[in-house]
Amino acid sequence: MKFDNILVKGCPLCDIFLEPRKHIHTKLYYPLDIDMVSQSEFVVLDCETCNTPMIVVRDHIEEIHKENWGRLLRISRRLFGNAQLRCKPRKILDHYHCHVIKKKEY
Repeated sequence: MKFDNILVKGCPLCDIFLEPRKHIHTKLYYPLDIDMVSQSEFVVLDCETCNTPMIVVRDHIEEIHKENWGRLLRISRRLFGNAQLRCKPRKILDHYHCHVIKKKEY
């Protein structure tokens, strides 16, 4: 699969896609094979700052289309069950990503 995405060398989230073996230091949930990250549309891994799973889209953009947000929610729930996404960035403001908030099941 070929992507014409915008990747910015030096952005910590873009670098995950540019050089995954060098820049992934936490648990990788999706794709399961680190060698597939550079071709993936998004990646799910633990955030280095807060150790919470996060979904990072491949594009260096600030917002995504509503349809793509639904796909991110679907993959997070497939991986983590009853989960919500917190998509308000705290540190990296110009590369869209979401933290997965696992909800307690009663």
